[in-house]
Amino acid sequence: MLTANVGRNRLGRARVPRARRPYVARLTHWGDTVRRRLSWTGAAVAAATVATVGLSGCGASGSGSGGDARGPITFASGKDLTGAMPQLLAQWNKLHPDQKVTFIELSASPDDQRNSFVQDLQARSGKYDVMWDDVVWTSEFAAHGWLAPLDKAQVGGPGVLPAAVDTATYKGTMYGAPFMTNSALLYYRSDLVPKPPTTWAELQADCAVAKAHHMDCYAGQFAQYEGLTVNAAEAITSAGGSFLSPDGTKVTVDSPQARAGLQHLVDMFRNGDIPKAALTYQEQESANAFLSGKTMFLANWPYVYTAASAADSKIKGKFGMAQLPGPNGPGKASLGGIDLGVSAFSKHKQTAKDFVAWMQSESSQKILVKVMNQASVLSKLYTDPELTKASPYLPTLQKAELTAVPRPKTPAYNAVSLAIQKDVYAALQGKVSVDGAIKNLAGDLQQAIQSN
Repeated sequence: MLTANVGRNRLGRARVPRARRPYVARLTHWGDTVRRRLSWTGAAVAAATVATVGLSGCGASGSGSGGDARGPITFASGKDLTGAMPQLLAQWNKLHPDQKVTFIELSASPDDQRNSFVQDLQARSGKYDVMWDDVVWTSEFAAHGWLAPLDKAQVGGPGVLPAAVDTATYKGTMYGAPFMTNSALLYYRSDLVPKPPTTWAELQADCAVAKAHHMDCYAGQFAQYEGLTVNAAEAITSAGGSFLSPDGTKVTVDSPQARAGLQHLVDMFRNGDIPKAALTYQEQESANAFLSGKTMFLANWPYVYTAASAADSKIKGKFGMAQLPGPNGPGKASLGGIDLGVSAFSKHKQTAKDFVAWMQSESSQKILVKVMNQASVLSKLYTDPELTKASPYLPTLQKAELTAVPRPKTPAYNAVSLAIQKDVYAALQGKVSVDGAIKNLAGDLQQAIQSN
């Protein structure tokens, strides 16, 4: 799939995307299993043209050195391993021969993608008219004046999930068009534990079943990268804690609740419920552990469903999907996803604004769900009969997204995430106590937001 920065990456041979950031994402690149579904793309893409022929721009005028004129634009994202995106964009180009979109594929690495965007935006070149932005980049880019403001009526209306709109909003103004959203789910071996655990205590009790079958119990993304920020955030927010205040200006992590969340992860590692090998797991490694039958539980993005349910899957018909467990009931997933940002330095902002709205249309979003196996930002699609038949986990995913929590919204997100990764990883390794890690993290977060 397209590599998105949502913080949990994924698969290997089954090539599940690389980024539980909730592409994103928790998002990511799409694998071979998704390619098998591309025969649907042509018809779906053709349908998208019907709904968007008359689309016209009504977004707010942008800032920067670009212009509001119409004309050819570029759209930059991570690698598309499905081949679906070029086919989708070809339909736009047929409808808009004088406003064609050129697709620019960047590195599969979310960090490299961000670096490419930052370099271009700092240079004010306008090379990338529309950017595939991890939801945590939107506030940062907007704070620097790098994104053109968008019209909420056009890209954030009642049909768009409120949480997705929030990720694209900075100081009351939308600077991104929500394109996909995501929340992690708990994959479990239904042949071994027919009823999924809803609490941490139930999860740990079920780990006895895994040990009896000589399996690892639980896998997530615990390597020192963005995926660790996502996993740590889920544990801490599920326990009632947080890293920063909602406006991103105050450090709030030094609390009993945050300690309880981190202690849960540390205890899981200490007693072997999470294997030491998981300290190296990104999306790919964690998904492979579950797909190979090595691990009984997996926290990962919904697209792992495609590989798990494939005809040649070792666990086909032997797994289920549920909300992540929490201290006293279902926990809180980290909200991942992708916003489409319009460069403030684009020379053809009006076309760019029309284009991001077109990518958010119902027909385009159906392609997102059915072909790319990603979660839509449109509420109505979670109960669409055709889509729920192909992706039966959608109702569960909708429940998870209603309680999902965004990662810290701050222009200093990159520094904040690096601090979380460093201090949480040290605790999981056993190099520092939970109390020491929280104290260190509070100081590092304060430094991060002050240095922005």
